[in-house]
Amino acid sequence: MGRTKVEIDGEKFYINGQPTYKGRRWRNYEIEGLLLNNRMVQATFDDENAETRANWAYPDTGQWDAERNVREFIAALPVSQAHGVLGITVNFQGGNPKGYGWPQPWENNAFTPSGDLRPAYADRMRRVLDA
Repeated sequence: MGRTKVEIDGEKFYINGQPTYKGRRWRNYEIEGLLLNNRMVQATFDDENAETRANWAYPDTGQWDAERNVREFIAALPVSQAHGVLGITVNFQGGNPKGYGWPQPWENNAFTPSGDLRPAYADRMRRVLDA
């Protein structure tokens, strides 16, 4: 079990027994109890398609590296938190790194065609959730 407990009481979110953004307002709106979050579905991204992996290559190495991606994402979480972000949205199928549209030839899916969870994706997700 993780160390963070998230609860909803009525319409307010609580983290570890305290309302989020306790006593705070933004532009005259009460934000106490809201859960501001960022959609970060690329946190566990990888591309299983050898023909499209190069699309995501890092400029300094010329290679895509899913491990580097998750390490750098985790390292940036405190910066987001310092700016008030208390939650993130992640998932096992990532998103479209080029925005929405077709075609999508890359293979960004944590599940095999038979429905098994790929261990590398599970490990990356575990580290994101632990962080």
